[in-house]
Amino acid sequence: MRLGSRLPGLVISLSAVALPLTVSFSPRVSRAEAPAVGNVSGVVTVLVDDAPKADRSGVVLSLENVPGAPAPAGKREIRQKNLTFTPGLMVIVKGTTVEFPNDDKVFHNVFSVSKAARFDLGLYKSGESKSVTFREAGVVDVYCNIHPHMVTKIKVLDNGFYAVTGADGSFQIKNVPVGTYPVVAWQAHAPEVRGEVTVTAGGSATFKPTITEGAAPKRHMRKDGTPYGRYK
Repeated sequence: MRLGSRLPGLVISLSAVALPLTVSFSPRVSRAEAPAVGNVSGVVTVLVDDAPKADRSGVVLSLENVPGAPAPAGKREIRQKNLTFTPGLMVIVKGTTVEFPNDDKVFHNVFSVSKAARFDLGLYKSGESKSVTFREAGVVDVYCNIHPHMVTKIKVLDNGFYAVTGADGSFQIKNVPVGTYPVVAWQAHAPEVRGEVTVTAGGSATFKPTITEGAAPKRHMRKDGTPYGRYK
């Protein structure tokens, strides 16, 4: 069909006029962007009598004040076998429940008088297990009230951003939100060493502390504060 307008000596045909084409696209809904994270890594040096120690395992590196939801607490286990707690060091987050099964043929009495967790599980026999839920951050020294050489330590943290060194002293804390955080190096027989790291998106912040290991701790007492000796 031909549409037109006539003026003297002029014919305009609308069919010959190119009209602009408008194309409309619906906006694409993008997936939520992944949170910006980075890593914290390094190597710990452990000194004993001013000399580097060959085995630098068991140093706990942890970050403080990291935002976000806390790590799931869950359940863990420290077994009593051959009159020994295994493992001798455990790192957990607040709210974790730790089971203490007795795999020996003798009675045990697990207890702690530490500020972060005071408990007494009482006497229980082979094949039985008792548990404790740890609700406060700190270091918990765990003993048996019958066998003085049975010792284990539990390091309770506020969040799950931590790592434990291997024999070479290396560590890596992964998927840390971008930001600046206090970082703490802790070892069972040494004063903690503190620092600060700044984590950038896709980057790796470095922390290389030196820890001075001290003497073995003094002998501990029974749960009632008296020295170990033969039971009557």
